[in-house]
Amino acid sequence: MRGLSMLSRFAALARGSQPAVVKLASYGGGARAVAMMSYASRNGKLAVENERGERLAGKTALAEQRAEWEHLFDNRAASRDFGMFRVTIERAAAAAGRGHDKLVREILRSGFGDRHFVYAFKEKGGGLEVRGVLVLRDRDGERLTGDVKASSIVQQRFDESDIGNAVDAHFRFHGYGNGVEFGTARVRELVRPHEGEVRDDAGRSIESFERASDLVQKEWRKDLHSRKGRDVMHLIVSARPGTDETAFHNAVRDFLGEQFIGHRYIFAMHDAYDDPKEMGQGGKRPHIHAHAIVTMRSETGERIETSPQIFREWRSLMAEKAREHGIAMELTDRRDLASPPAYTRNQVRPVSYAGRTEHEGTSEFAQVRYEAKRSNRPQAARSDRSTEYAAEAAQAWRELAREDGGTSVADFAGGQIERIHTALRERQIDVENANKGVADTNLSTNMVMLRELIGGEEAPMREMTRLEFEAYEKRVEAVLADVETTVRPSERREFEEVAAAARDVVDIRREYLEFTEQQVNADVREPVRTASENPDQRNRVVKKHGREAVENRDDVMVEIEAARRSIDRAVEDGRDTENALDREVDPAARLALAGNTWLREVATSDRDLQTTIERNERVNRQSRTREDRPTDREVTEPADATASTTSNSLTQRSSDRAPAAIGAEAEQIRDITRHEETSRNIEGEQETQDDRRVLGDESLTSRDRERSGRRAERANSEATRSDPPQQHVPRLRELKREMEERNDREHDDHER
Repeated sequence: MRGLSMLSRFAALARGSQPAVVKLASYGGGARAVAMMSYASRNGKLAVENERGERLAGKTALAEQRAEWEHLFDNRAASRDFGMFRVTIERAAAAAGRGHDKLVREILRSGFGDRHFVYAFKEKGGGLEVRGVLVLRDRDGERLTGDVKASSIVQQRFDESDIGNAVDAHFRFHGYGNGVEFGTARVRELVRPHEGEVRDDAGRSIESFERASDLVQKEWRKDLHSRKGRDVMHLIVSARPGTDETAFHNAVRDFLGEQFIGHRYIFAMHDAYDDPKEMGQGGKRPHIHAHAIVTMRSETGERIETSPQIFREWRSLMAEKAREHGIAMELTDRRDLASPPAYTRNQVRPVSYAGRTEHEGTSEFAQVRYEAKRSNRPQAARSDRSTEYAAEAAQAWRELAREDGGTSVADFAGGQIERIHTALRERQIDVENANKGVADTNLSTNMVMLRELIGGEEAPMREMTRLEFEAYEKRVEAVLADVETTVRPSERREFEEVAAAARDVVDIRREYLEFTEQQVNADVREPVRTASENPDQRNRVVKKHGREAVENRDDVMVEIEAARRSIDRAVEDGRDTENALDREVDPAARLALAGNTWLREVATSDRDLQTTIERNERVNRQSRTREDRPTDREVTEPADATASTTSNSLTQRSSDRAPAAIGAEAEQIRDITRHEETSRNIEGEQETQDDRRVLGDESLTSRDRERSGRRAERANSEATRSDPPQQHVPRLRELKREMEERNDREHDDHER
């Protein structure tokens, strides 16, 4: 998704493009999913479409759809924010000598502690009956449950208080609820029959609905720490009246399909003609719009994250899809046109559905905000970043006005410049200083962000999976779109150069990913090639090496390749693979040593086989060396047992030679040890270098690198197991014992 530049967007808006409108209306838990789908489908009367393109109609179909989503829901219970309570104070209270208001507040505080509440009371049967609404969470974080259990807790605290010893009062909760809307409605319900008699925990009078709304929304809200289950979200996508319905429907389908891939969702279209809900009830709106209910969790477990930047990306994608279907639509930012901020549904309530819905604010502040939005009054945001953005927008509008001087586009641009300047002046911001205040380092700072994402010139190219690459590509485009919003026209060329370089890096990584995937697929798809696949080649090989050698080679190499693939699967599953390859390579190495010249030739391109052959050759050389040594019997006994006359002399000579022979053999063992250690070190260094080259070669597959790692591990494990000096210790001890025995025999002969 590649966003358009600020100048291109402004030019399109000046020529009549409509802004993309994507609103997040609400969240809901899994239990509310059916109700939200029912609202979108007008209680099942409108057909909805799901992520598979299936059209569903009726309540039964919606319930079945919700059942399919069940595994994606956390079903987290909403917090209990407000409790409705009733307290009865017996006749004994009249003897307390306190005013009723003061007495009631003292009783309520003794049970509720440091919590907000409102109440109203009336006399009944010689006592008092108190009704009210309580914020269930106190300022230390303790949250009452608003049920029978909470009633007993509050009652116990009251009974143990000082006033509890003097007054007989009984507490009871009879309901609870979640959210500011619920609390506001309950307080208003209390105000209606007790107008002028409702007071809060500070003793202030709550005389009107407006005061009740302000109390809950402005003063209590921060102490609620309210939470709801967020298993689904409700999106609204809107277009201007007169927009082609079919094109808009298709654009919404494409937007949802691309933005929420892997998520479950349904959506329905509402327009002025097919909406079964009457205008007086809030239906048949003059503009076409779509309601979508989307699961927050995808089938892969990823949750939707929401933020102003994410909403901007959604609007940008919706505009892109609309243009693809012939609808002139652009991403807009309220700072582009000095538009006032939107009001929330908690700040207004509808008063008329005739034509465009009319609202009134739930508070004085909300009314001011509603009127500003309704009249589209120029307004600028206060933050430094937004001030800089507004100055850049004004500069882009000026550039557009210069390019299209004397046209309707220039007139529209001039109007937007005036709006921005008016909004800045109302905020007491010097327009000229705002223009100069756009930081010269904006581009360089954002370029640092890009360089960190795409990697510097020396950064290694880390291998990615397909999913990792797709996420990486989206992130690069998102950062480019974000950076573009801060680019001034004078920096446009430099930005485009950097953006092109960033996309080149993405393209290179894509090509590398596709190449490695092809290599892996080829590895899996192609069997071991033997000489028999090409008759001419087979004949040449058979003539050179012999038929039996070729057939034996084909058999053992098939087994080796099968073992390698088995090891690859075992590594992925985390199973032990020690000696698995050796068991297949050793027979091939023995065939090569036995004279199979075809296998010898193959080994030059198969490192595992070549290493095993060389190791077996060293073992064989050591064995022949030991076999060529004179045995103890040959040293001590004469060749001819009947030559009695020479026996003693031979024995004497052999005894004389024994120390020398043992010394020579010990020296030979030390030479063998040194040779083994040197060979092993050289071989280890060579394999390490080979592995480094393999790891550095980006054209090799991931399986080749895994094999290199396993060869290094086997080399290390063999170096640990194969310790020649320790292997020869028993032999040295045997030679020492034989020498001592010979000395003893010589000493005995001398004594005889």
